[in-house]
Amino acid sequence: MANIDDNIRGKKLFKEGSSKQLASKGSDGEYTVSKEISDDLSSLTDISEVYNDDGLYQYNRFMLRQIEDVRQDVEDLHAFIKDAFGKDSSSAASQGPKGDTGATGSQGATGPQGPAGADGKDGKDGNNASVSGFTGSKTVGKETWSFESGLLNSVKK
Repeated sequence: MANIDDNIRGKKLFKEGSSKQLASKGSDGEYTVSKEISDDLSSLTDISEVYNDDGLYQYNRFMLRQIEDVRQDVEDLHAFIKDAFGKDSSSAASQGPKGDTGATGSQGATGPQGPAGADGKDGKDGNNASVSGFTGSKTVGKETWSFESGLLNSVKK
């Protein structure tokens, strides 16, 4: 199985330089051409002139053959990738269905309970707490707390 690399390790045929610059190969291995040549090459849309002018055709026929070979290779790669992975990479055909999840094992026995910890020292008994002068009763959980003049009088279960 192969991984596709972001870097295709290819060099551009040319990149645009300044106006009237002579073509030169840079330290990056790429050729820089003048802005005028770059603009001219970018504007080309019809190759028929090369085929229709016998002099141009004879001069460029080997390059045309190589370009056609590369074009066919790219077409074949495109068809292969589309068949293998589909058009949308997020739902690629090669991903396949999701596999079964593994079986879970049985749970082990509960271990013995450790010994109880030591009781803490009992503190002093507190005084009645004030509840801002409230008189009446309130249910707290399953208990009923009775107050008189803001002081807790009793707790009944």
